[in-house]
Amino acid sequence: MKKNLLLFSLLLAFFACNNTKPTEEVKPEEKPAPVTVSEAINLLTDSIAVDSTNATLYLHRAQAYLAQEQVGNAMIDIHKALQYDPNNVDTYLLLADVYYMLGDENNINATLNRASEIDPNDTRPMVKLAELNLLKQNYNLAAAYIDKALKTEPYNPRAYFVKGMYCIIAQQDTVNALRNFQIASEQDEDFYDPVEQICRIYAVQQPPYAMDYLRKAQRQFPDQANSRYELALYLQSHGEPEEALQHYDTLLMQQPDNYIVLYNIAYVNFVYLDNNEVALDYFNRVLELEPNYLDAYFNKGRVLEQMGDYAQAMDIYKEVLKRQPDYRLAIDGINRIQNQFNE
Repeated sequence: MKKNLLLFSLLLAFFACNNTKPTEEVKPEEKPAPVTVSEAINLLTDSIAVDSTNATLYLHRAQAYLAQEQVGNAMIDIHKALQYDPNNVDTYLLLADVYYMLGDENNINATLNRASEIDPNDTRPMVKLAELNLLKQNYNLAAAYIDKALKTEPYNPRAYFVKGMYCIIAQQDTVNALRNFQIASEQDEDFYDPVEQICRIYAVQQPPYAMDYLRKAQRQFPDQANSRYELALYLQSHGEPEEALQHYDTLLMQQPDNYIVLYNIAYVNFVYLDNNEVALDYFNRVLELEPNYLDAYFNKGRVLEQMGDYAQAMDIYKEVLKRQPDYRLAIDGINRIQNQFNE
């Protein structure tokens, strides 16, 4: 649905920009709010009632229906759009998205091939075919479609991004993957996906400039949770736990029930800042949301052991072993407590 929502955001912007009278000057505070998806559907329905053979109106309403996950209604409008304009590549691309949502691989392939036949110079169907074949592990075919797209249109950030993913998935080649992700990002500075992949690679490889890049990515895309999370994760393990907590707190404001972020806050307070009581509180919050999160349960035991509550810590370690008998750290915890009292 992510792609469909992005497509529909353009439609909402269109309505927002055309909702005011062109002959009147409207002060900023008087500008109407952008219409909702439901309102846009109603506007399009009214327009279709007046102009019932306008393929573009059906296409836009199909995008709106997909934004609300009304796949059946979207499919009806797509077929209406094709009835009145059977050679519109945009309509076939949207139809391919619907088939992807439905898991209909055969029709995805046929639809994208039809789009390519209509306009052989439009690289979007080629790139989508490359993505499809990459997902299906048809690596040679995926590479062929990517190369064809880039030969046809060298300025093609999406194709470079897919080529980077091909390098990682099919070849385990992070060097060439990085190069392609960087080209994609340079060609379209608002394209987040390649930046996210670069962040992930740098976070693992940890080159000297990794932190600078992660900071830059977070500033460039402040609303992207993944870039902030990767930065926070890197900061906590590279001597900046307080700054890491600031980013985790921001993420928590956006997603209060994100138990992974809560776990990391607990871990930073326990391991890096010796704030045992704060850590214990956060581990408890994690377990309220995800009772089977064994690492959180074990680390709660570690905090209790650090605070001198050996009996409760021992109970937790034993419970961890009941759930996962080969959990080595829990065995070590039991031995550590027993040895302390046997000395």
